[in-house]
Amino acid sequence: MASQTFFAVAVALTLLLRLFSAAPAAELTTIRIAHNGFSSELPFYIGKDAGIFVKHGFNVEPIFIVGGSTTIQALIGRSLDLLMGGATPMLAAVMNGAQLKIIGGMNNRIPFALLAQAEIKSGPQLKGKKIGITRFGSNTDFIARLAAQEFGLNPKTDVTIVQSGAPDQRLLALKTRTIDATLFNIEQAFVARKQGYTQLINFVDKDIEYTHIAIIVRDDTIKTQPEMLRRFMRAYVESIRYFKTHKEEAIKKGMQLQKLADRDAIEAGYQSNVKALPDDGRPTFKGTQLVIDAAVPDDPKAKNYTPQQLMDLSFLP
Repeated sequence: MASQTFFAVAVALTLLLRLFSAAPAAELTTIRIAHNGFSSELPFYIGKDAGIFVKHGFNVEPIFIVGGSTTIQALIGRSLDLLMGGATPMLAAVMNGAQLKIIGGMNNRIPFALLAQAEIKSGPQLKGKKIGITRFGSNTDFIARLAAQEFGLNPKTDVTIVQSGAPDQRLLALKTRTIDATLFNIEQAFVARKQGYTQLINFVDKDIEYTHIAIIVRDDTIKTQPEMLRRFMRAYVESIRYFKTHKEEAIKKGMQLQKLADRDAIEAGYQSNVKALPDDGRPTFKGTQLVIDAAVPDDPKAKNYTPQQLMDLSFLP
């Protein structure tokens, strides 16, 4: 009798094991997340390749879109779930009624250098010249104006800021001399200097706190999917730490994404990112206040906002 009972239990356990092994894996949550570049955003790609987001239950779909203001509109229009974007275009959207929040930080410094035609040797020589940016209202727009001010120039009257598109398009504009200067990330600036262009300012050296790239989400997502956002931010912070401890993987991925064979250039960008990336995923309050203060001259209602009002950091692990 005991042997029959044992046999029956064994059969039942075997059937249960087969049932569980045949059960489909837990369905992954698909996240559409846009970004404007492949430098500061590299930790996200490294985390994706390492399987960190899958481990936390996500199928992430990164989407590259030129221009921060464009990606903000895509987020507002629900073409995206999340955004790796700048506080500058985000604030402009919020002041026009958009319901958005920063839930994490990705790059809390300015990772750009301003390069000019070879004959331009100093910032003040940009007076009367054209500076190329991606789009009006973007991070590059803000930083171009900041650069002009660093040189004692009025960004509204002393220089002309023109929309020149993505980095490769801006480099072409420099080569054809339709612009006199433009901004490049650290990797692109490294290459442009080798081509003879003059570096007028490297903002990395200045170590200015600025909410260059943050994780941005709509308020309705915060209300309806808080647990999803907590899981996502756990995966994101884990990706930052993985990126910082896996240099070779990061450099190889950076060369692939930016289509640059110059390892020294990619390594320079990696070192810049390591310094600018917050280990805990927190954005910079000081850098967000800089964005607010810079917006006041053009739109006085910006002074009614505080960094705290633009953020919800309750999803950070």
